[in-house]
Amino acid sequence: MILEVRIKKLFLFLIILNFSCDTEPNYTVLKGSTFGTYYQIKFFEYDEKNPIIDKEIDSIFDHFNSSLSTYISSSIISKVNRNEEVLLDDLFIDVFKKSKIIHEKTNGYFDPSIGTLLEYAGFGPKKTENIISQDSLNIILSTVGFDKVDIIDRQVKKLNYKSKLDFNAIAKGYAVDVISEFLNSKSINDYMVDIGGEIRSSGKNHFKDMFWSIAIDNPLPDRVDDKFYTRIRLQNAAIATSGNYRNFRIDSVTGKKYVHIINPINGQFEQTNIFSVSVLSRSCFISDAYATAMMAGSLDNAQKLTQENDEIESLIIYLDNNDELKSFISEGFQEFIF
Repeated sequence: MILEVRIKKLFLFLIILNFSCDTEPNYTVLKGSTFGTYYQIKFFEYDEKNPIIDKEIDSIFDHFNSSLSTYISSSIISKVNRNEEVLLDDLFIDVFKKSKIIHEKTNGYFDPSIGTLLEYAGFGPKKTENIISQDSLNIILSTVGFDKVDIIDRQVKKLNYKSKLDFNAIAKGYAVDVISEFLNSKSINDYMVDIGGEIRSSGKNHFKDMFWSIAIDNPLPDRVDDKFYTRIRLQNAAIATSGNYRNFRIDSVTGKKYVHIINPINGQFEQTNIFSVSVLSRSCFISDAYATAMMAGSLDNAQKLTQENDEIESLIIYLDNNDELKSFISEGFQEFIF
């Protein structure tokens, strides 16, 4: 997921007409790569531009890497997974505690203790192609279970020493929240933070004098002409989309398609009839975690998670029994579509 942050800064200062006051806001775009994907941060500010904002955002990415990256051998989580004694930082502890809450709310379908299972399936830091068998899968499943892992005195304690943690499913979403709160602290109220499609917005896009517009990819573009399935106006909210249509592998022996979002309950990582889940909430961390949990299980389970949690709204794109592309759109999500 993450090796390093390669940042290319692009500052665009454009004068736009402001109908409500005489002050003309500066428009800034920060672009680069991080967490194995892109990031794009857009914002308007009325005060004189702050030249160190980009450097402070750099430090946020560096902090996430040093704490949570399974792709960096010196990170805290890598040491935890090697069963080395290491004191956890506040970021790790915060992500761990928040993950515990959502693990319980999703009945275990969101589970960061699947690190060993991810490696077995070929989606860990070291790409492997194991011969998949039910017997070996059952052994690997014994390492999974977030209830078997805890924090005591700022150290991770495991019931099974072979258990490994992986927060990659929610790191992007949580980083979006941290950067958003950082912008809020700088009195920047009109922004959109996007890390690999996990997005949080505030205020409006002054170019269009409306809320920020977001396009949701069509997971099966060969079935529909439009590249995008739908578009929404993101109104002071966060959205995360999870799907198996990009990150998968084909077994060289059996020809089976294995996907990177794994069911932590039964260990299955074959494609289901759900191809994409987009979740709206007040926090990108919440959206990211629920999108992963809903992709991991059945369509009925995904719909149930939406209906039982008033903090989220969802769009679920799936194939029905007739092999036709369909969608479930919750009432609250529908209100954002234009």
